[in-house]
Amino acid sequence: MLSALLACALSLGVIGIGIPTKAEEVEIVPPAPTSLGILNPIEQPGTIDATTILKIVTEKLADPRLGAGVTGYVIDANSNQVLIDINSDQQMIPASTLKLYTAIAALDVLGGDAKFATKVMRDQTQLTLVGGGDPTLVSVTPKDWKGKPPGTAAPPSIQQLAQLTRTALGTTNEVFTVAFDDSLFAGPQAQETWPAMYLSTGEVAPAQGLTMDYGVTQSNGVLPDPAKAAAQFFVDELTASGLQVTLTDRAPPSAGASELTRIESATITNIVERMITTSNNTLAEYLAHHIGGTQGDYSYIGGARVTTQTLIAAGIDTTNLEIVDGSGLSRENRSNAKDLVTAMQYANTSNGRSWAALSGLPVAGISGTLVDRYDVAEPGRGSVRAKTGTLSKVVSLTGTLVTASGDILIFSFIANDVPNGTKQGEAAMDDVIKALVQCGCRVA
Repeated sequence: MLSALLACALSLGVIGIGIPTKAEEVEIVPPAPTSLGILNPIEQPGTIDATTILKIVTEKLADPRLGAGVTGYVIDANSNQVLIDINSDQQMIPASTLKLYTAIAALDVLGGDAKFATKVMRDQTQLTLVGGGDPTLVSVTPKDWKGKPPGTAAPPSIQQLAQLTRTALGTTNEVFTVAFDDSLFAGPQAQETWPAMYLSTGEVAPAQGLTMDYGVTQSNGVLPDPAKAAAQFFVDELTASGLQVTLTDRAPPSAGASELTRIESATITNIVERMITTSNNTLAEYLAHHIGGTQGDYSYIGGARVTTQTLIAAGIDTTNLEIVDGSGLSRENRSNAKDLVTAMQYANTSNGRSWAALSGLPVAGISGTLVDRYDVAEPGRGSVRAKTGTLSKVVSLTGTLVTASGDILIFSFIANDVPNGTKQGEAAMDDVIKALVQCGCRVA
């Protein structure tokens, strides 16, 4: 049994050396492709005892820390046998587990190899910094970058773009002006159902076609206008290089402008993995805007509409699905547990196209939003991989686990009436998963 469990864990890519203390230091190698998909269960003798599993889960879900009306859906990844179905069709607030839908749509309609480009356009002495909606653009190139997956390039920086611009201009005594264009994204900069505090506290950056540092300052303050801050930093870097340059204001490049240079992001695959691992709201919302942009609507409404269309095309039932943003921040979003599991199944069988939605899942006790959950001696550490979701009174968890019998289960649980704070709700939800991990639930 131990060898089977180890083989399953290896197939999930969760066995490593050492226990990093920061999510940024974790290097998770996506599993090698197989004919079965990214999840590669080992067939076991006998059958899974669904009655025993239901009894275990029902007892754990009665924990008062979860409140009333918890919904859940669990299947065997190998046979697709439904093991748990507790009101799995009921509409619930999914919180950040909704990012799984954004991930799948981004990979399907944008393509995993696509990149976002930030350009500098030139018309004589007029330069225009043109945003391409890259949420990963930072001010300064990070030192000692630790990528995920290994080998991922450092994020593009304004500093680097200024250096490329200075090189492209060569030796010159000309005086330049710089405008900036952040007009790619349409509509409001915040989703209309969000509390105003989401922007003012840096929970998510305003949706602008040009941004920098995820909308926050180096001292963790909030940039009121990230696009303008990016342009000013660009001008400051050019000035420091010896160029005579002044910043003007927002304006598109002139009709006669041509591209001087550009800088590109990592691939959509890399960005999706990072978004899923860290649950970064800005990454999710920018991806959603680009999803809408495939049909000419770079907005919250466009992103929600095209994401829903993409899920329908993927065979996911959207009858009980209501998407209003890409991050799950809105309390107007609705999903159910069954659809989230179906999305996981789709990603698994997508022949590689949507695997990043799974390979980016946080690993219990090791990485991302699960790094501080599942202590060293607790069941599930290193073998549970799941997307977390939390809002006030909302706790959700969707992912995969390996049981004591060596079975890989795909699960989703959502609680919308958590009474005593999300930390206690998360602990109770984790207890449900730990009980499943410990289950030797096969019968001859």
